[in-house]
Amino acid sequence: MAIRTKASRRGNGTQAPLFDFDESVLSDLAVGDPASFGSAGFEGVAYADVVREAWELRVGDTVEATRFDGLAVGSWTLRGAHILESVITGADIPAVSGARSGWRDVEMRDSRFGSFEAYDASWRGVRLIRCKLGYVNLRAAELLDVAFVDCTIDEIDLLDASARRVAFEATRIATLNASGARLTDVDLRGADIGQVVGLEGLRGATISLEQLQLMAPVLADLAGIRVDR
Repeated sequence: MAIRTKASRRGNGTQAPLFDFDESVLSDLAVGDPASFGSAGFEGVAYADVVREAWELRVGDTVEATRFDGLAVGSWTLRGAHILESVITGADIPAVSGARSGWRDVEMRDSRFGSFEAYDASWRGVRLIRCKLGYVNLRAAELLDVAFVDCTIDEIDLLDASARRVAFEATRIATLNASGARLTDVDLRGADIGQVVGLEGLRGATISLEQLQLMAPVLADLAGIRVDR
């Protein structure tokens, strides 16, 4: 996927997400002890093969400059917490509860998430690569520079969300709810979408000609146009 830098932001057409985070800064981290996971803090640490029934962060807690390689957690609660400049790979988390959480410069790769509650959250510079997600609740969330690459999503809910420079590349979405969304430079051309709810909320998105043809009957209905042979 194309990664835009500050020098290459200007141009015509749909703007791609802008990512400045370089995960090489996480190459020299202290090794975290899985046995003391959660009690030693999450800053400048690398954890591997962590298995827990639950992981709970409190409001205002921060995870910063931390790498997680292999994270099997039954439920992850991070309401009002902040995840900054971190990488998560090989996670298997059936339930994520992250309402009003803040995410900045985070990459998640090769992971499975069941329900991902992130309503009223802020995502900036977030990438999900080769992830499988169930229900992703981003209602009223603020998304800036976000990319889904080679992901599978059962349902993504953008009800009343604000999204700018968001891209879907080689990603399969069973249901997309765009009701009341405010979209700017949201690129859906790389998405295989089964169903769209709130089609009028796609104003500001970019779609392909093939997608337009698939949506044409619904668009005609919204415009009050009768199509007859």
